Amino acid sequence: MTPYLLVDFGTTSTKSTLVDLDTGTFAHQQRYPAIPSVPGPHGHCEIPLEALQRRFLQICADGYAHAPLRGILLCSEMHGFALLDHAGQPLSNYLSWKDERSLEKVQGQDTFSLVAGQLGPAFKQITGMRPRPGFPLMNLAHLGRTTALPAQARLVSLPCWLARCSGEAEEMLHPTVLAGLALFDLCQGAVSAELLSLLREVTGCAFALGEPAPAHQVAGYWRQDGARVPIYAGVGDHQCAVLGAGNLPRQSLSLNLGTGSQASVIGGDSPCEELETRPYFDAHLLQTITHIPAGRALAAHLDFLAQVRGAPSSQEFWSMLAALDETQLEQATMHFGLSVFKSARGYRDGGSISRIEEGDYTLPNYLASLLGSFLGQYLEVRELLDPGHCLTQAILSGGLARNLPRWHQLFARRAGCPALPATSLDETLLGLRTLALVAEGRAQTCLEAQRIFGRECQAIGD
Repeated sequence: MTPYLLVDFGTTSTKSTLVDLDTGTFAHQQRYPAIPSVPGPHGHCEIPLEALQRRFLQICADGYAHAPLRGILLCSEMHGFALLDHAGQPLSNYLSWKDERSLEKVQGQDTFSLVAGQLGPAFKQITGMRPRPGFPLMNLAHLGRTTALPAQARLVSLPCWLARCSGEAEEMLHPTVLAGLALFDLCQGAVSAELLSLLREVTGCAFALGEPAPAHQVAGYWRQDGARVPIYAGVGDHQCAVLGAGNLPRQSLSLNLGTGSQASVIGGDSPCEELETRPYFDAHLLQTITHIPAGRALAAHLDFLAQVRGAPSSQEFWSMLAALDETQLEQATMHFGLSVFKSARGYRDGGSISRIEEGDYTLPNYLASLLGSFLGQYLEVRELLDPGHCLTQAILSGGLARNLPRWHQLFARRAGCPALPATSLDETLLGLRTLALVAEGRAQTCLEAQRIFGRECQAIGD
């Protein structure tokens, strides 16, 4: 076979695999830990661009050593960026979606409030999203207020930086990634001139970006030993997971559970003001609620239990959480407010534990209440996304859904609708396989490509 290399640069790890498009089978699956961020002030999260490039080149070379590559497809976290000069040399590290420096005050006012206040309702009208401190638009404005930027700079997403790894790249971004920069005009399908103008006014810098491109467009090339392998335009990991999980327009509720989580419907029409709209594939739009507390929030509570017990890790408590059943959840009495970080949905003044009564503050009740409160979030957002209960099923995806294998049954029973569990392989990789079928010309649309292999996750030994 001449396989495609699929790479997911995620928040907590990087995953890669080779896929044979004749059979749909996967081989040489690899997982790498997160690249450490550089030391910095609280609220900053920067990753060295050189480390990201080295990892990508290592993955490409490792995949090529197993078989000649036909192409490389990427997905990544979306709300991150780096700045380059006119010669393509780095002016910054990669600022990830966890970076919330825009909340820092400059001359008595934080940048986030300044920019969000200037834009008002126009921000959501343009981008389809509500403003958040970690959006590149906000952090770019903050950089301009705190550092001396050049008169011109190029703004690159993570996939754009990786496409440049061999020095041959086109400046192209898939709309799912471009929207993550918070600079995409959803109605116009292009970079927002209004938002770029605002950035220039605040920072004194004119930022250049790539042009929107479909996922089957070549954005660069990886070269080794005379080989010149196309790198296709990278896509957002959220939308890629929705695609790989097998969600269909107006038929399924996508619940993507990872470090954070999102609930989404492809092409939905709920009028709820809380919903955001994101680009998807095949000219569809995604209605979604993002930043729902998930693995990061659960870990805060379970890590605390491990500290109290003096345990080396919280794995014991994760196992206990995963083993809980419906009867235990029905008997739970406490309530957890899970918004323990500022960018989380529903954040006010941090998380909370309430309804504590004497005699009930036990470890079993603590864990059952924690899981019950976690589950309750998704019952709530389901009502917002599908108020008429018209969708036929819920489909789970993400690493946390795999770590809680009974969770889809608990949700199905509480919601009164069927729910499919997460697949055994990361749904982002299944989504990249679907996109590879389109890039290869074996399907004209992603929906058509989905039908070829569906949610099959067959892997072969190396």
